[in-house]
Amino acid sequence: MPRITFSPFEKTIDIDGSRNILQLAREAGIPLQSTCGGKKICGKCKVVIKKTDGPLPPSSAREQKVLGGYSEKGYRLACETVLSHGAVIRIPEESRLKPQVILTSDTEHSYPVRLRPNVSPHYVEVSPPVLDSVIADRQRLLIALEKTYGIRRPALDPFVLRKLPHTLRSDREGVTVAIRSKDEIIDLYPGRRDSLFGVAFDVGTTTVVAFLMDLITGDRLSVKSAMNPQIAIGDDVITRIAFCRENTGGLEKLRISIVECLNALIAEAAAEAGIDPDEIVEATVVGNTAMHHLFVGLDPHYLPMAPYPPVLQESQDYKARDLGLNIGASAYVHLLPLKAGFVGSDIIACILATGLHRSKIPTLLIDLGTNGEIVFGNKNRMLCCSTAAGPAFEGGHIRWGMRASSGAIERLKIDQEMLDVRWETIYDQRPSGLCGSGIISAIAEMIRAGIILGRGNFDKGLQTPRLRDGEDGPEFVLVWASEAATKQDIVITQKDVAAMQMAKAAVNAGATLLMEQFEGEEVERILLAGAFGNYVDPEDACTIDLFPGCLTAKVVGVGNAAGHGSCLALLDKNKRKEAERLAQKIEYRELAATTRFKELFVSSMFFTSARDFEDVF
Repeated sequence: MPRITFSPFEKTIDIDGSRNILQLAREAGIPLQSTCGGKKICGKCKVVIKKTDGPLPPSSAREQKVLGGYSEKGYRLACETVLSHGAVIRIPEESRLKPQVILTSDTEHSYPVRLRPNVSPHYVEVSPPVLDSVIADRQRLLIALEKTYGIRRPALDPFVLRKLPHTLRSDREGVTVAIRSKDEIIDLYPGRRDSLFGVAFDVGTTTVVAFLMDLITGDRLSVKSAMNPQIAIGDDVITRIAFCRENTGGLEKLRISIVECLNALIAEAAAEAGIDPDEIVEATVVGNTAMHHLFVGLDPHYLPMAPYPPVLQESQDYKARDLGLNIGASAYVHLLPLKAGFVGSDIIACILATGLHRSKIPTLLIDLGTNGEIVFGNKNRMLCCSTAAGPAFEGGHIRWGMRASSGAIERLKIDQEMLDVRWETIYDQRPSGLCGSGIISAIAEMIRAGIILGRGNFDKGLQTPRLRDGEDGPEFVLVWASEAATKQDIVITQKDVAAMQMAKAAVNAGATLLMEQFEGEEVERILLAGAFGNYVDPEDACTIDLFPGCLTAKVVGVGNAAGHGSCLALLDKNKRKEAERLAQKIEYRELAATTRFKELFVSSMFFTSARDFEDVF
């Protein structure tokens, strides 16, 4: 059977002429980018076929259109190319998927939490059995609990019953009983035990973070993170939902992949903390609506179809073992409530963490990713919406866009006289491309330098070798090939600017529409949540008009607010009730149904900070 080898990874796999190179790369574990999930749109899965044992299939018109000038340099789209003969395939630097920098830090604007975990330890001394009056182990335990704490007849999980005889007869005095909500015993420990453990998850479309917590002290014992393995299917939720629809067993495949990811994080965190994963008695999970459904195994088929209904909205409690999580055998998983098809429990958790719902200050909360989730309001009223911002903020559909990984330009400066460029990259590596904050920084600096004008077009009158005509129209060179890890010029193209205009206009228009419904009340504070919000420079965001209110409001990055909200719900059962009330109180606006949003979207396409804006408009 013919085989192909992926260079420089030196991994080899058999081929049968039925699967394309992208599918083979996934099977071989090759970190090959594919923002669109193999839909032949993004052009990120470029490869070079260095050697082949037979003729190559001709490039299709679609492949040539997506690749542009790269087609003439010998590049092929991995998602389009099916080989029947053995070959050596090189994965270029710019096509490699690198480990991403994952944000795990809290918001500094968190609302204080009281330690009221849903599982608590109860130490009791159980009378030993006697011959003249036989009382079962279970009954003696329940008698001791009622006598000591007034807890009457809590349920015992079957797995707890299996441990009961041995635990009662250990050589240690007494028994510690882990009781959930005062109505179910979910674990037993010999002797006196004062510590119980829980884990909080933030399951994002791109990244997953786990926080291992001591439920009694509130201490954070370990934080672990990973890339969401579902990225192999597609960067965005729409592609993953389509995968479920188009492939038999697709939903279960995606569900298993995220469960395995969570279990790996649990194992790593427990090992670092020096505990057994079986000692974890509770878990909380937040995420967008699609990630919620894929984790639980709920059919997401109708989420992307108007009116975008989720299967459910209320918070849910599941036995961890029923979901496949490797924590305590009788432990529970609590999933916070959802609001709508594209407004999930992650934004509810962000509100909990930032205390927006308790604030008098009119506040705009924005969590940016492929979808921009936006909340505006204060303790009196809150409105929310979701904007289809597209993948531009995460580097998708940008010529040299990439994830926030080693070598990504995260910030840059352009000399306004000479137009020379200085950049900062993640881990100070040679530039490989631009992550989301780097793209915002580049466009903001190009606006300040007069390279980009109010309509988003380039000022072709500038005299600099960096501004030139490229295969996609005008482009500006940020990094010369001699300075780049890719050995190619890294540029911002006219198409890149247009993609960012679409993304920022969607966010600005969505936020403006919510604010208008408060009868013109001005925003006083803007909270940027998530990795993008934490790393983007607020001044850069204001320069490109990412959101309204830049001139008057204080702009603050609030870290991984969703993750912190998940921790709050883990440590304080009352926060779960608070989340339910929030989900019911917050008002949702479907932007696709409003003419006003379309009007605002068009007007938000311009760059008001551009030098020519007042003259032209």
